[in-house]
Amino acid sequence: MNPVQDRSGRRSKRLIGRLLTPGAYRWYLGAMFGLVYQILEFIVVWSGDGPLAEQIVVTVLLVAFYLGFLVLPPLVWPEPVLIKVLAIVVYWVATVALFPFLGVDALWVWTLVAAMIGFTWLPMRTALVLALALVGVLFAIVVATGFPSSVSFAPVVTASVAFSMIAFSRQIVANRRLREAQAEIGRLAAMEERARLARDLHDVLGHSLTVVAVKAELAGRLVGLDPRRARVEIADVEQLARTALADLRSSVSNYREADLDAELAAARSALDAAGITARLPDDTSAVDDEVRTAFAWVLREGVTNVIRHSEAGECWVELGPRRLVVRDDGVGSATTASTPGTGDGAGNGLRGLTERAKQSGLRLRATDRVDGGFELVVEEVGT
Repeated sequence: MNPVQDRSGRRSKRLIGRLLTPGAYRWYLGAMFGLVYQILEFIVVWSGDGPLAEQIVVTVLLVAFYLGFLVLPPLVWPEPVLIKVLAIVVYWVATVALFPFLGVDALWVWTLVAAMIGFTWLPMRTALVLALALVGVLFAIVVATGFPSSVSFAPVVTASVAFSMIAFSRQIVANRRLREAQAEIGRLAAMEERARLARDLHDVLGHSLTVVAVKAELAGRLVGLDPRRARVEIADVEQLARTALADLRSSVSNYREADLDAELAAARSALDAAGITARLPDDTSAVDDEVRTAFAWVLREGVTNVIRHSEAGECWVELGPRRLVVRDDGVGSATTASTPGTGDGAGNGLRGLTERAKQSGLRLRATDRVDGGFELVVEEVGT
């Protein structure tokens, strides 16, 4: 097969495919109802006194026009506006072939042109111009022929068909766009929920498992030295595991909110177990209510990173009405991997904290300290 034949074959398959889509089938169903009243044209043809051959020719022409009415819209739906307009105009002009046989009664076929204008998905302005042109020409013919009784209402009927079909098609387009928008909203909501769940799982399990590991290691060292203290640490590990399980369940159920007082107490315990001197405030009363949850998450992740990555000896936490600072005297970002986007645990955690901070109207900064160590700051935007 030569290239020309190959291209022609592919185009033929595409055109046939357009006639077999679900949208095309819906169009056929609706268009068939529109063709019911065209039976009147056949009555006009076969009730006349014309020759049989002429009646057969007109019948064939009408059937051809009706088939064209069915297949032309699906064929041009994917085409540019100019192609759609040309297709409608060609179909309209072709109806002139019926006038020598049907006279002005052929004007009733123009209602099919009006329906096509509405259902070829033309831009509103283009569709209105075509509809006005169609009705204007039809009215001029009716006036020029002296308002024949058989077509005296044709301009009104054709205008009502044209404008109602344009309005109906616009409603269909609006409904389709609404469904697409709803589907997109659902997709974005699902993405946001997955991000929330991933963020919560990281924050819950990352902190809890880090403290469990630290306390388990401490308990292992104390077994031979101080069994009583070892039992206390093991009991803490058990309690932490139970708390982490409860937090995990509530995160999955989307009911979990971090508590700043609880996180401060947990930070003190975790730092002590890790052998890091904790310089923490005694209470959280200075913090504004609307940022307490965000501060609790930042405190949890910040202390977790200090324990896991910093190799620090001391950790400081400062709390203000709308400002929280977590800093240490460790090795800094070379091992904390604290820059968002690094792809490891700490980077993922800071990305989650940044999102949480934005939701509360806060800004998060993570930087190395000039005198050594690392500093995590969350504060009101603009400060």
